[in-house]
Amino acid sequence: MTLRKDQEPTPSKIARMANQEAELDRTALIGIFGSSSAPGALVRESSGRTVRVQVGDRIEGRRVEAIGDDHLVLARGGQTKVLRLP
Repeated sequence: MTLRKDQEPTPSKIARMANQEAELDRTALIGIFGSSSAPGALVRESSGRTVRVQVGDRIEGRRVEAIGDDHLVLARGGQTKVLRLP
């Protein structure tokens, strides 16, 4: 790596974080869109596929129960799972 005179080296903590592998083998909420009366969400499945969902849709065997400003609620068998935006 070549540094210009006005550049400082990347701090070691930042360099370590930048080189960590991301946990992409789980379902993750990517974004929320739409209106409060008709919200939608963009979800990355554990397989890597990205899908658009709305309340009532099914994803990975779970039903989308609710979509909030920063979260998505999934349900299966009486148990819920909340996905939050990073």
